[in-house]
Parts: sequence; structure tokens; C-alpha cells
Amino acid sequence: MKKLIIYVWAILCSVNLFSQDEKPLQYKLISSSDLVGITALDLLDPYLSPLMYTGSGVKYEHAERKFFSAQKTNLSMEGKISALAGITTNPANTSSMIYLGAIYSWGMHYHFRILPKLQILAGETADAGFGYKSIARNVNNPVNLDLSANLNLSGIVRYDIPTRRRVLRLSCELEIPVFGYMFVPQGGASYYEMFELGSLSNAFHFSSLHNKLGSSGDLILDIPFKHFTWRLGVNNSKLKYEANNMVFKHNEYSLMIGCKYDLYVFAGKKNRAPENFISTDK
Repeated sequence: MKKLIIYVWAILCSVNLFSQDEKPLQYKLISSSDLVGITALDLLDPYLSPLMYTGSGVKYEHAERKFFSAQKTNLSMEGKISALAGITTNPANTSSMIYLGAIYSWGMHYHFRILPKLQILAGETADAGFGYKSIARNVNNPVNLDLSANLNLSGIVRYDIPTRRRVLRLSCELEIPVFGYMFVPQGGASYYEMFELGSLSNAFHFSSLHNKLGSSGDLILDIPFKHFTWRLGVNNSKLKYEANNMVFKHNEYSLMIGCKYDLYVFAGKKNRAPENFISTDK
């Protein structure tokens, strides 16, 4: 009888030991969001016109964030792309300026969990931007391009707000360009002279806080539901830069709405999908 009790006790201990060693499988999800909105736009481009042009546009933004490791949830990476299309007019409404632009950024953030409901993310991002501006009334120089690459400081504050039915999340994000490179043509010089004749000696400029000041701030409210999270946001972006004795301005005020969702990617032999997982590749 004693041997039977010892044998049963040994089996229970071994099962308990193995259950403690086996940790649940962790999945590294990708948190994605898609936002669309309307934008109030201010443009000042002395290469095209000495006047400030104001108008409106449509904006789209897609962002993806994931942790570097499923075991260490203190360092994440984020990729973001945003596009804007708008039309503006001068104060007298006698001329219009069309704007088309896009920016792609990638960065890393370290997560500081100060309190159970409060998180602070700090890091840096790198971006590359393209913009197209045109005024039909200009005969000699009807088009100007915005080309830039920047290294930015980035910070995010998240606060969870418990309610009766769900937990809301309020986020405040801020990004400031520190230094980079930008394309600014010489006033009066045509694109034919610059690109066909190779006159680009004074078109590319190093940018930093001495000739480029800007900030992009977002206030976002996440409202979770069963399968995804509704996202409401307000964006305020201001940019002022100067080169070749000209001062440029680009200001945006946007109202955004969209959704946020989590994805898991199955790829390759080491990360196969479960047998009951339905894929369009099958």
C-alpha cells in the first residue's frame, strides 16, 4: 500500500513539474489601424506664389505596430504611411493650387508602464516624404516638388479609461523632426534648368532646427467592440522650413475616423497555420 501511495505521488509530482515548465505559446500580433478623414490645409510656397493658399483635402493613414519579441514586450516597431490630396486657393480666390503628397515612416519605441492604466512610449522614427504642388496660372514654373527625409523624436502617452461596458483608451502622440535632407529649388530657376542642364548645386539642403521647425500631434480615442476597435482622432501638423532665401509653410488640421485590429501572420515552414485555418492560398 505504501509503495502504491509513493508511486501515485511521484506521478503527480512529475505531471506538476512538467506543467510548470511548459509555458503557454505566445503569439506576436500585429496591431494595425486604418484611418480616413478631412483636412484643412494651409500652403505657402514662394517658388510658386508669395501668397498663402488655404483649402481642404482628404487624408488616409495606415499604421502597423508589433513587438520585436513575443517574450519581451517593452520594445516595439511601427510602420506608417499617410497620403493627402487637397486643393487650395489664394485669398482673392483668383488662383488655385493642387496638392498631392505621401509620407512613409518607420520607427521604434520603448514602452514604460508607469501605472496599470498609464503607458509612455519614447523613441525615434525615420521618414521619407513626397509632395506635388501645381498652379495652372504659372507659365514658367507651374509645378514644385517637396522631397525630404527626416529623423524624428517621437513620444506617445496612453491612458486607459474604464467605463461600465468597456475600457476606452486615450492616446496623445507627438513627433518632431530633428535633422534630415530636403529639396528646395532656387527661386526663379526652372525644372528644365535643374534636371536637363544639371543645375542642382543649390537645390538639396541639410535640414535641422536652424532651418526647419515642425511638429505633428495626434489625439486619439479607441472604443473597443467585439471584433475590432473604432478609432477617432484629431491631428494638428505644422511645418516651417527655409532655404534659398525663401520660407515655406505646410499646416494640416485633420479629423479622422477608422478602425484598429490585430493580425497574426502565418508564413514558411516554421510558422505554419493550424490545420483548421482557412486560407485563400489553399
